[in-house]
Amino acid sequence: MIRAFLVDDEQPARDRLRRLLAELPGVSVVGEAADGEEALREIPQVAPDLVFLDIQMPGRTGMEVAAALSPPRPRIVFCTAFDHYAIQAFENHAVDYLLKPLNRDRLAGAVERIRAQVEPQERLNREIVTASETQARLYPAGLRENDMLEMSGACRAARAVGGDYYDFLPLGGGKIALAVGDVSGKGLFAGLLMAGLQGRLQALARRYPDDLAGLFDELNRAMHAITGNNRYATLFYGVIEESSRRLTYVNAGHPAPILLRRDGAAPDGYASAAPLSPSGTVVGLLPEARFEQVTIDLDSGDHLLIFSDGLIETRDSQGVELGAGGVEMAARKGLQEGADGMRDRILAEADRFRAGAELEDDVTLVVVRVR
Repeated sequence: MIRAFLVDDEQPARDRLRRLLAELPGVSVVGEAADGEEALREIPQVAPDLVFLDIQMPGRTGMEVAAALSPPRPRIVFCTAFDHYAIQAFENHAVDYLLKPLNRDRLAGAVERIRAQVEPQERLNREIVTASETQARLYPAGLRENDMLEMSGACRAARAVGGDYYDFLPLGGGKIALAVGDVSGKGLFAGLLMAGLQGRLQALARRYPDDLAGLFDELNRAMHAITGNNRYATLFYGVIEESSRRLTYVNAGHPAPILLRRDGAAPDGYASAAPLSPSGTVVGLLPEARFEQVTIDLDSGDHLLIFSDGLIETRDSQGVELGAGGVEMAARKGLQEGADGMRDRILAEADRFRAGAELEDDVTLVVVRVR
């Protein structure tokens, strides 16, 4: 079904166009406007596929309306009694130009050409929605907790499908793994590589519960074989031994996580430890890359924040980045709120900082609270 919107300052012209469209299969008129200002208010609200737009109207002309429409723009067919606007019309993204009085066959031909453009796009849109829903199901559901740990994560894609991911992987023997990854690029291709990275990591995790450097050697070669030399992923992967609260990790080119440790001398009772800096290069870029695993001890009350660069590179209206300092400041305000509460507080601060602007990059955050 093609959703059409009619813009003309003459009611009889709108009535005639509506009657002609009613004779065509698969067309629905979802709204109309009598001038340019009304059109600019209403079109974003109903998001039509197609706008039939008069040119000479009081106030804003049809050309001005077409130029002012924001993406995603509907397709535009100009309907006018004047033929000398045609070149300017196509410069303003018109897909057709119809002269009044409208000819039924000419209108039907225009609609069919537009239908041929709309239907493939609609199929693609449905596939993207399905891919987005499927990707969301790949993330762990809800808070992961036991007597020793609380683990909570969230992933927000800048597009319908993203290249970030996080995962929690029970390994048995009192060990649990956590991963936060970021595939270079955005969109469907990045999402496909992300799913491949997650699947391979899940397959390797139980084979390498202690030898994380060996796991990354195999994972890196496997990812390089499918990505070539122009795609890669940053990845933080750690295994926590719950009884000893010991964390062993590899940071493959990922932003350094923040560790907040209990410290009675600090004003809020917490001091930030040295960041968990990269211990190897990115995954999938260099087939012979080597990775070093690092082991640290965690203590009761510690909080570990792992995030993608999309979080710390969140910008305000002046282009200033939130940065790791902004993330830590928000985390400190949520020290008494548990892993879920701290996660939500940090993400809310990023939203406030962005002040309504769209995401420029995927944003992923995992919070681990040691009990």
